[in-house]
Amino acid sequence: MSSPRSSNRPSPNKYRNRRIIALAVLVIVIVIIWNVVAGILGFFSGIFNGGEAKPNTSASAPVTPGALADCAPGTVSVQANVGIDSTPQSTFAAKVKPSFWFTITNNGAVACNFNAGTKVSFMTVTSGKEVIWDNKDCKTRATSDVDYVMALQPATPVASNPAAWDRVYSSSTGCDATTEKAVAAGGASYHVVATVNGVKSQDVQFILQ
Repeated sequence: MSSPRSSNRPSPNKYRNRRIIALAVLVIVIVIIWNVVAGILGFFSGIFNGGEAKPNTSASAPVTPGALADCAPGTVSVQANVGIDSTPQSTFAAKVKPSFWFTITNNGAVACNFNAGTKVSFMTVTSGKEVIWDNKDCKTRATSDVDYVMALQPATPVASNPAAWDRVYSSSTGCDATTEKAVAAGGASYHVVATVNGVKSQDVQFILQ
């Protein structure tokens, strides 16, 4: 009798191992294909969409004053302001104190240095040709006068802090109600002018009731 032939069919263990290896290879191929597709989509998304929009911080970044040239003559303009706190107003009811402040603007094309400190900033009130009030007469200026060099950006107005006026004259003895007499009211007209670092503003008219 002849002996029975051996079967070429793999054992169950070998069949199971082959299936596991095939599944593992398939998973690796899918992962590789997915990464390639994602990379391509990301590349084209970056070209056409430019990614997430971000603000341009370089335009508003502070500039070190020492790195800039002084503002050229005629580059900076000064505007005088009168109002309540920082809100412009031209007519003031009885006993309401006007506030004065100035605004400086660099009208040039590049940033530049400009001294806007109290040492070189002045506000003057006139009526006709008479000087009614001048903050040069304020006694506190002797100890508070300082230079303050600013880096003025082009076309970016910068305003000083408003300061209330006591509706009084000024003189060598002071500039507030503790030492000076009150000015005329009842519809009287006045003008305020600001001068900052030698640059003078146009006068602004206001009325005291």
